Amino acid sequence: MQETIAVECVEVAPFKALAVRTAMLPDKSGTRVAWSKLTAQVPLDDTRLTLGPSAYVFIPQEQWGGKVDTLWVGLAVAEFGNVPDGIEALEVIGGLCASARVHGDEAHMWRVYEAMFAWLEQSPDYELDKRQGVLGMETVPLEPLNALTIPYESIKTFDFTMLYPVRKKKSD
Repeated sequence: MQETIAVECVEVAPFKALAVRTAMLPDKSGTRVAWSKLTAQVPLDDTRLTLGPSAYVFIPQEQWGGKVDTLWVGLAVAEFGNVPDGIEALEVIGGLCASARVHGDEAHMWRVYEAMFAWLEQSPDYELDKRQGVLGMETVPLEPLNALTIPYESIKTFDFTMLYPVRKKKSD
């Protein structure tokens, strides 16, 4: 069976997020620890949270092409309100994003990353927006299963959507 991986451009509305910064760790535990810290301070019934059963893993886009070593795990909020210690307030600028859906095993996830970056490399119109402060994101559904509560090596099905801001290529 030939696997089809679709990369498309979608418009993402700007939003606010409360998030915990973490390092990219070899065992992939950083996002799980950050999720625990985040939800200890911003529980899932917090009135500031916007609708939508998703958490976000944010990636500073200037790190793509080099070593990705900083991530944030966050939740979208209508307003920042009182920001607890250890939590950061992020303003996501939104705009046009290259998007691809991951739903499969770990090998499938890596194929989707490859397809995404091949699409970005080959696109005649768009390039990854790597300006300082631009955050790419991956949505992590909280239902029916929240992958941020499961050790990475125990995940059987990776389920998230990549949303990486792009900009028009400059014409020569």
